[in-house]
Amino acid sequence: MRCWKLAQTKEYIRSGNKTDEELEFHLRMCPECRSTVAAAEEEEKVWTQLLFAERLPEGFTEQVMASLEQMEIEPAGEESTAVSKKSHPKSQPFLKKSALWVASLLVVAMALTLYAQPSIADWVRSIFARETSDSGMMDAQSLGLVQNPHVKVKDKGYTIEINEVVADATRLVMGVKVTDPQGKPAVNQVDWSKILVLDANDNEVARLKEQGGSKFIDKLTFVFTREVQNDQVSVAGEVSEIGNVFSKKVVKGNWDFNFKLNMKKANALNITTALHEKYMTPDGMQIEMEKLVRTPSGVRLELSTSLTPEAAKRSPGELESMQQLMFHFENEKGEDISSVNNNRGGHPETIISQNSELQGGKRHWTYIFRYLPYDREKLSFVFDGYSIPIQSSGSLELIPSEIKEHPVIFKDQGDVVTLSGFTVEHDPNARMNDPKIAGLIKMKGQYRNEFSKDVWVVRDQDGREYPAEFRGGVSMGKIKEASGDPGFVVQGMTELPEKATLIRKVTDKWYPNVNWSFELPIGKPIPDLENVDPESYWSSETP
Repeated sequence: MRCWKLAQTKEYIRSGNKTDEELEFHLRMCPECRSTVAAAEEEEKVWTQLLFAERLPEGFTEQVMASLEQMEIEPAGEESTAVSKKSHPKSQPFLKKSALWVASLLVVAMALTLYAQPSIADWVRSIFARETSDSGMMDAQSLGLVQNPHVKVKDKGYTIEINEVVADATRLVMGVKVTDPQGKPAVNQVDWSKILVLDANDNEVARLKEQGGSKFIDKLTFVFTREVQNDQVSVAGEVSEIGNVFSKKVVKGNWDFNFKLNMKKANALNITTALHEKYMTPDGMQIEMEKLVRTPSGVRLELSTSLTPEAAKRSPGELESMQQLMFHFENEKGEDISSVNNNRGGHPETIISQNSELQGGKRHWTYIFRYLPYDREKLSFVFDGYSIPIQSSGSLELIPSEIKEHPVIFKDQGDVVTLSGFTVEHDPNARMNDPKIAGLIKMKGQYRNEFSKDVWVVRDQDGREYPAEFRGGVSMGKIKEASGDPGFVVQGMTELPEKATLIRKVTDKWYPNVNWSFELPIGKPIPDLENVDPESYWSSETP
């Protein structure tokens, strides 16, 4: 997180947002920012007392106007400085009207002045309405990276407008204003999944990650899944209807749009730090660190993984694509700065997204963070382990009619599952009025491995196999506690078998036996352009 300027700090205070973990951590570490916040709070307090000290009493305006009606105003040009008590019948009506006009104009001017402040107007109609605690978005705004594509599409009385877009190598955020025939906002009424972000070769380079906003606009956040090699991207949107199942009506029409964004300014601010570390895990995964890219709105970490031939045999085909890395960043005090795919508490949730693609036999990973202060302090990358589904064959034979009285225990690869009931009843995954039935196995388990990508089946005495899906709750931690509700649902089973075998064909294997960390090189911070002419900076070479 970059240190905020006084104006940004005031904006944050006015927004009324609660302090997030990222900001709290930064304030603990940075005495300059604590001083800036204190100064901004004091100034805002003074202005609040001056402008909004008390609520005006009832009838205040009428009393002022009545007083003005009775006021006698001496025309200019008199030699005497004393206030005259004589009336001037000819000039009095004109002066009364002038005073009333002045008073009215003052009231209107004050109202317009307050509303015209960006900090107030933005709360109503901007993508920055609730973004003031997002340091990356604030930095992008202060560096002049807000673009206006001037999109305005009308059909069937509805209008779609796009006037604010922020884009750099980390993410693309845009505000979309949708209004109905009466000019009222129609938020959350459009399926934005058909928006494509394309590079100059029409390759899709970003994906929709978040959809939020306010009661006035939709705010869409796209994360870049690959590096953009040029200074331009295109945004193409396909919108054929407005409304959804929760709306009173769905209107069909054509609100397609297409616009281009100039990435030159944002790309000029990218700071790339090369990483050269490599590590081979004991179980056959090689990790190659590639680079950190600091952008105005965040940080992108790139690395790749590959499997040895033996490890690849355990996770063939689609199983390889389901791998997941666990790591975190620490400062010199050993405090977590950010943690990825770990059940580690007490750290800021700074990661925005993670994405991977298989290219040339290696899986290339892109992680995007809102905040990673490696330009300000020494940080270490700590690899905690990884998970990857592997083919397995752990099994347990049982007699379904007896396990209620005599529970049985399945043990495999450090996992322990107790089975305490087996019935054939209404399928809980079906609707209540659907007569569909399934086998239900009551269970409770303790898992050392991951759980979500396991594949289980039940084989009856005749060799028929039925898929078994877990339904219940899992409490996460180093040991995951699974409690069935009802447990394993055996799809397609219509009668209780005499004998059965529970088989785990795929285990979401966790590999924690790693011991690898390294210190990140101190990264160059994004330049502070507050006192620099942006045009001259962007037209020169990147520092």
